[in-house]
Amino acid sequence: MVHFFTVGSHIVRSELLAMSPAGPFRLAVDHPSGPIVEYFDSAIAALVRQAEIEDALSGYRPDVPRAAISMTPLGTA
Repeated sequence: MVHFFTVGSHIVRSELLAMSPAGPFRLAVDHPSGPIVEYFDSAIAALVRQAEIEDALSGYRPDVPRAAISMTPLGTA
């Protein structure tokens, strides 16, 4: 599975690959500061980590509403 998201003016690519039908699973994220490659026993664990990395690179802070980060009024996104 390949996923793309933006960080500022950069497009970041992430790829989740099953090394065998039952795992392990390889998560590779390519971004301007360099690659991140991690291995997981389950696809779910890899997807959770992918979301964490995307939030970290995007500047997401759990104490600030997403609407404040994106400058999009609540209910319009």
